Amino acid sequence: VGLNNKVEAVVSTQSTGCQRDVYSGALDAAFKITRSEGVGALWNGVGPTLLMIMPSAVLYFSMFDMLREKGKVKFSEKYHHIVPSLAGITARCFNIAIFSPIELFRTKAQSQQQLVYSELKDSIKSHIKLNGVRSLWDGSKSQLFRDVPFTVVYWYLQDMLKLKLRDQGYGTMSSNCGGAVVGGTVATIISHPFEVTKTQLQSNVGLNNKVGSTGMVGHIMNICKRDGLKGLTVGLAPRMVKVLPSCAIFITTFEGLKEYFNNKNSE
Repeated sequence: VGLNNKVEAVVSTQSTGCQRDVYSGALDAAFKITRSEGVGALWNGVGPTLLMIMPSAVLYFSMFDMLREKGKVKFSEKYHHIVPSLAGITARCFNIAIFSPIELFRTKAQSQQQLVYSELKDSIKSHIKLNGVRSLWDGSKSQLFRDVPFTVVYWYLQDMLKLKLRDQGYGTMSSNCGGAVVGGTVATIISHPFEVTKTQLQSNVGLNNKVGSTGMVGHIMNICKRDGLKGLTVGLAPRMVKVLPSCAIFITTFEGLKEYFNNKNSE
């Protein structure tokens, strides 16, 4: 995860002037990062990632499952297909509000060459002094624009395909995994332009500029003017490599453990 995050961050930010090298793709980025910064640089920001991902996953899936189960009780059966998406959006909004500052630290650490944590601290202080405390949530709007369509598409397709696979005789693990891979693929492609915008906004932290002055829509327009529509697909490959197995692992582990403990409780 740390390796994929580092490659994704530098590929997504290379057009902002933050990177000295120009990368032709994910493998080229990984090779050049290793050559110029060492193998350890591929895991830059893994500390903030672990700090964020563990409580974030616990909060997200606990809230999602609770809202999904309550939604299926409250709404009639004909609306059950949209309940997972609604539960996912609500849980994701809470997650973004709480963990967006940590996401900013992680992205900043991964986007810069040989940035140690003392320098990261100074960079964040400089950013707050220039832009204010609210700027710690820079990129959260773009993150919402990324995660809302991702969540709607992902949970709708995942739940629909999971039920179809179960009807065909597949078990909990395989049905959830299959639904997650398909849903994750489609959702990642649809939401990726906002991931590029979020990463570039957060990577400019501490560079003595008004990071959010152009706004999220203005930043997307600037990317299109500078790099064309292709600029909105930068970093898609490493993000797919990260998101698809993550989606499959998270949902199969969660549903598998949930089924196991439910069976234990019923014995």
